[in-house]
Amino acid sequence: MSIQQPTITPEQKTEITNYINNYRARHQSPPLTWDETIATFAQQWSFYLLSNNLFQHSGSALYGENLAYFEGYGNDIVVLLKKAIDNWYNEITLYDFTNPGYKQGTGHFTCLVWKSSTKFGMGFSIDPSNNNKVDITFNSEPPGNYQGQFAQNVLAPTGTTPLPTPTPTPSPTPNPIPIPTPAQSNKKAIIVALYNIIYIIQSNQPKVKVISALYDLIKVVNNMAIV
Repeated sequence: MSIQQPTITPEQKTEITNYINNYRARHQSPPLTWDETIATFAQQWSFYLLSNNLFQHSGSALYGENLAYFEGYGNDIVVLLKKAIDNWYNEITLYDFTNPGYKQGTGHFTCLVWKSSTKFGMGFSIDPSNNNKVDITFNSEPPGNYQGQFAQNVLAPTGTTPLPTPTPTPSPTPNPIPIPTPAQSNKKAIIVALYNIIYIIQSNQPKVKVISALYDLIKVVNNMAIV
């Protein structure tokens, strides 16, 4: 395992900030600004997750938090950060603006556009030696997703602001012949595969994608080391 923490350049920070704020503008949410203190926290948590084969929230009461995990999608920082942001925003299809409140499967979207949040930072860690496994973290301040505050913080899209153009992402590269890994790594792979299946079903994607995700899960289980 050789985990890298690439530096997110000022130009990349500006591009990602604008990308997020284009989404927020659709919901009358003011723009976020990049904050180095938050970004340091996000980076530390991203590195911790990838180093320990974990996929879980930090539990910090200071920040809102979104996570993303990719494998085999290359190593372009901006492409992968935008892919994570797109995935979080796409949960809008599950959110009921006529009945505002927390709903399973929409928390990433509501955290991203939460109107009262003003600052954010992101973390990015990658393991090039392991099929480009990537953990991405997004933290925002003040945090969102508070019950009783959704109506004033998650507004319906106005339709006047064009959506950001999704960044084309490469198809995942085939996994190498699997090598037995510790049980914790197997657990993470199964959790990620199950999360993908749930996301595909909840977002009403074509049946073929559900079947493909199920096959991926079967392959993960079939390749597990017996410990």
